[in-house]
Amino acid sequence: MNQYKSLIKNSLLFAIGNIGSKTISFFMLPLYTRMLTTSDYGQLDVLQTTISLLIPLITFQAIEAVFRYSVDMRENESASSVLMNGILLCLIGMLIGLLLFPIFRRIEPFSSYTLFFYLILFFSMLNGVLKQFVRGLGKIKTFVASDLAYTASFVTFNIIFLVYLKMGLEGYFLSMVLAHAINIFILLVFGNVFKYLNIKSFDKSFMKTMLIYSVPLIPNGLMLWVMSVSDRYILTYYLGFDATGIYSVSYKFPSLITLVNSIFFMAWQLSAIQEYGKEGYENFYKNIFGVLSSLLFLVTSLILLILKPLMSVFVADAFYESWKYVPMLLVGTVFQAFSSFFGTNYTASKKTKGAFTTSVVGAVVNIVVNFILIPFWGIQAAAFSTLLGYLAMWLMRVFDTKKYVDMKIDRKSMSISLLIIGLQIVGLYFIEENALLFFAVETLLIVLLLVTQRKYI
Repeated sequence: MNQYKSLIKNSLLFAIGNIGSKTISFFMLPLYTRMLTTSDYGQLDVLQTTISLLIPLITFQAIEAVFRYSVDMRENESASSVLMNGILLCLIGMLIGLLLFPIFRRIEPFSSYTLFFYLILFFSMLNGVLKQFVRGLGKIKTFVASDLAYTASFVTFNIIFLVYLKMGLEGYFLSMVLAHAINIFILLVFGNVFKYLNIKSFDKSFMKTMLIYSVPLIPNGLMLWVMSVSDRYILTYYLGFDATGIYSVSYKFPSLITLVNSIFFMAWQLSAIQEYGKEGYENFYKNIFGVLSSLLFLVTSLILLILKPLMSVFVADAFYESWKYVPMLLVGTVFQAFSSFFGTNYTASKKTKGAFTTSVVGAVVNIVVNFILIPFWGIQAAAFSTLLGYLAMWLMRVFDTKKYVDMKIDRKSMSISLLIIGLQIVGLYFIEENALLFFAVETLLIVLLLVTQRKYI
């Protein structure tokens, strides 16, 4: 039972820090959609999306390696080598990023916000390394405190720069830079990271070991990026920044599922690595997946029930139509969470090549469907391609990871739950005029879902 207690404890701690930082973009929607235009929001999304692409590429996925090896060396002096190697890879990544300056200065929105783009890129990389190092060492309270500080400072700066100073996108970007700087300071000081900063700890041989682990994750990271955000670029190409802005807002509601999963995932990675190979670990994995899937299905079902009322409160009229694209994105996000769970098997076993192979399949499905359907189906095609891509990746990982963890899935319960979610989506689209009937049908379906998942709830 100790492994379950440890997982629950870490999940609760991560929840304290992540509920704020991960939901900030959702609860700030009323502010953003009123202070920024749909075009502004589209430019903001493209810039942030590009940063999320560049970081795993130009750092050689150093952030993932820092976490994995700091877990193994948390009681070892070699932990300093993990940190110093990670920081060096970040500096190399920044130099690579600067070499791309001649390209970015010719493309919008980067040409208009070049300084902010590079500041956010650098601070995001350094912040990522420090956070994962602290997390790997087991300093969960410091990790949580840094998240809380980031959330509080980001919201405060947003209110100052957007509401009072009317700085628009520049105010948003400046808020992000300052919040990252505060976060880094807290990690360095309260995480006692300074004692690990020793230039002599750089280890060329260990650097190779880290790269052997992390380099196969580069294409995996690229493929995951393709699946999650390439549709923004394709939408911009075919339909413009306005459509991208609408789509970006619709993605904020699935972020509630991402929140639940990210809180669990950070704790689960620690437990999965520590329990891997021990007696009964496969049954442990199976039970935890059952709980996760039940929780995600329930959250999805509840969001569908209150989606339209939430939209009317949280977004401006110009963004209201984005509700139409939320249902498919919700289901796609559930499949993404399932994929991440099975992807942990690659991390625990240190066999990361399979992560890339399965991600490629999902990315190819995503891109092909995007290019074929967006010209005819518009924004909805982007949501549909996301769903199909993550479904393909998850199914492949179920079979591919059996050689590491032979985990059984309750297929009957899974199929019935997906059918119930599907019926809820149909009701959302077609029972529009009679609110009472809609609420009654959706509530009945939620009850059926609870009955189906009663084993793990």
